[in-house]
Amino acid sequence: MLHIKEIKKDSKDIELVKRLYVEAFPKVERMSFDSLLLLQRKADVRFLGFYDKNDEFKGLTYTYHHDDLSWLFYFAVMPNERGKGYGTKIIKHLLRIYKNERFMIDIEDVDQPASNTEQRKKRYEFYKRMGFIDYGVRKVWPGITYNIMSCGGPVTLEDYNCVYNEFWEIIEPLEESE
Repeated sequence: MLHIKEIKKDSKDIELVKRLYVEAFPKVERMSFDSLLLLQRKADVRFLGFYDKNDEFKGLTYTYHHDDLSWLFYFAVMPNERGKGYGTKIIKHLLRIYKNERFMIDIEDVDQPASNTEQRKKRYEFYKRMGFIDYGVRKVWPGITYNIMSCGGPVTLEDYNCVYNEFWEIIEPLEESE
């Protein structure tokens, strides 16, 4: 059984959360960690940590909410805990939280040549098993093609662009001030 804690700058595991964030996401896909924390006060964002029964940190999610659409912007499980079912438990929990709306992810496209093609395919299949549907929507950013998948209903490119643009309009001033 996992329990959830909101991640804040004074969270007891903040350094562990930060280390996972830096290790799990390429620099080109990361905003500053301070901006992640600050954005919680500026937008409808949930930065969550997932913990086991012994209160050990297992993973993180970062979700941005807009109208009836929530975007899972970041999701990571501790490297030593991968393959143990924590990712499935975390996603199932999120799907319960967002059951009355569309829930969207964007992942690196499996059809684009890359050095991590197998990892991309496994990620894609994982999300399909979790109930996400590939509606054929793609977005290129920055030079990487992303596959937009969703639960709870389709997400169009227009939907994605609306959420994406609104999110970055909020985050860019935060990034520039650092």
